[in-house]
Amino acid sequence: MPKKSKQNLTKRLLDSLIPVPGKDYAVWDKDIAGFGVRVKPSGKKSFHIKYRTENGRQRKTTLGSYGQLTLEQAKKLARIELGQVAAGEDPGEIRIQKRQAQTISELCDQYYDDAISGKVLFRGKPKKASTLATDKGRIERHIKPLLGTRRFDLLKRADIEKFMYAVRDGKTAIVERTKKRGLARVQGGMGTAKKAVSLLSAIFNYAIKEGMLEHNPCQYVEKPRDNKRTRFLNESEYAQFGQALSKVRETTSYDTAGLAILALALTGCRRNEILTLERKDVDFAGRCLRLTSTKTGSQIRPCGKPAMDILEQQLKSSDNEYVFPSNRGDGPVINIRTPMKFICDDAGFDDVTPHTLRHSFATVAHELGYSELTIAGLLGHSAHSVTSRYAHHVDHVLSDAADKVSDVILKRIYS
Repeated sequence: MPKKSKQNLTKRLLDSLIPVPGKDYAVWDKDIAGFGVRVKPSGKKSFHIKYRTENGRQRKTTLGSYGQLTLEQAKKLARIELGQVAAGEDPGEIRIQKRQAQTISELCDQYYDDAISGKVLFRGKPKKASTLATDKGRIERHIKPLLGTRRFDLLKRADIEKFMYAVRDGKTAIVERTKKRGLARVQGGMGTAKKAVSLLSAIFNYAIKEGMLEHNPCQYVEKPRDNKRTRFLNESEYAQFGQALSKVRETTSYDTAGLAILALALTGCRRNEILTLERKDVDFAGRCLRLTSTKTGSQIRPCGKPAMDILEQQLKSSDNEYVFPSNRGDGPVINIRTPMKFICDDAGFDDVTPHTLRHSFATVAHELGYSELTIAGLLGHSAHSVTSRYAHHVDHVLSDAADKVSDVILKRIYS
């Protein structure tokens, strides 16, 4: 194998490479000039790029080990870094500068900068803008205030556990303005704490990939098990919900937000899937929503006739690109917290959230006898690529199911 220095790198080829006692060797890719894999005597395989700097100096830099990175992920990173070379930059020098970072705050900034440029991958793809915004919030509001000045290479598991419980206990809780009329309520709780630790773990994994660290101190942190949300609305509670919703729409300025909440109940969609729904996403002929950005990627989501009627009513009432436009400005409705609170207070609920409506939708579908596979397709779950498989071949099955489920829910709401 060492004599054949250039080949088409494939997973099968990588798996077949065997170590040579006493020395390492490299196999370079035929398709991406300067990209290859190095095999050490120990059997460890790592991805590299080689290039020349602007002053003619040849350099090699490691992208990460095989196993930490898949071949496709490594190729994406190689193209990005070789693109930097073409632009006159030196990826190797950039990595050296990164290794000089001393604090968690500096490491977080480097992670975020690379994430914005598409070099930090999640499920094989660059992170979405909305995910990056959430990461930024957790970094600035939880990680930096509690750990920002600490040296990242000296943190231990006990430090991470202390951080987790500090966030849980509300040590970073704050209410702050975000935009001209925006307000962020940063709260504690174990759910918030676990998500902050998960992000911190991802940042440490990034540091390991960059050669800045050897071990992830988050690895063995014991996080309490999730209490799975099982709250759903029964038939009488749907009626209470409907009465309170009608009252909010009739007596407050939250008519559009109220319709968005009703759409959530009739579709089982996630909150942001409805709030950011655009005119172009609604396919009346196909009886579906063509969502370009969801938790699990782009999807075609079946939509029942009662929900479609609401969407059609909204689109006729406004020329805005968003189905549920804000009363102020050109953007979508973003505040359903307040109308949801009004609804819950009036109906006597203290544990109902927008996600409860999604869970209730699934519960009604189950009551009607639909299979877990069909329910997963209605909700847009990613398991087994249910949604895409149905949407391309048997749209009518899920569309008919969506019609029946949303019709039952509408009758319960306005019984």
